[in-house]
Amino acid sequence: MTASTLSRALRDGQAVIVATDTVYGLAARPGSAGYAHIFELKDRPMSQVLPWLVSGADALDMLAIDVPAYACRLAQMFWPGALTLVLRASDAACELGGVAADGTIALRCPDDAGLLALLAELDAPLACTSANVHGEPAPSRLADVPASMRELPGGDSLLEVCCVGRASTIVDCTGPYPKIQREGPIPEQVLLDVAAFGATLTSHE
Repeated sequence: MTASTLSRALRDGQAVIVATDTVYGLAARPGSAGYAHIFELKDRPMSQVLPWLVSGADALDMLAIDVPAYACRLAQMFWPGALTLVLRASDAACELGGVAADGTIALRCPDDAGLLALLAELDAPLACTSANVHGEPAPSRLADVPASMRELPGGDSLLEVCCVGRASTIVDCTGPYPKIQREGPIPEQVLLDVAAFGATLTSHE
């Protein structure tokens, strides 16, 4: 399925399934009917809002405020890639919908040409989360994706295995120092070298 076909489905308010550079994902436009449908498919609490895929570091200027310098360094070094940054949401992001109750938003630029083409065609961020039932492991093999999700637009063109097979590293960038919320493909020491320049990263569940 081409980016244009997926783009039409997304513009129509549907949820789609995609193979990202990390794991299989469910995607929809923030605030759309498809966005709400993802929570139903995953049996995920609506309070746990979805992270957004963006086309590049320029999205930080539009979708986030009070972005610390270390977050910009992380984006410049690791985007596109398996890094999600939690930031304070801008008014523009809040207007789109799907911002957390604490006023934060999670952003990632995927290292996948097809997804980047889709984001460029939409000219908008895309809410995206792993294609699994809430609480289950994120799927890197197509066989591990629930059948109901494989039937979404995009499901007929998926490859059998995703590239990295591991969900992205998540870093909270809302404070003076970065905090790792979820360990992923990018090692903590590498993040330390790039983001903190000698400061200690705080890890937590």
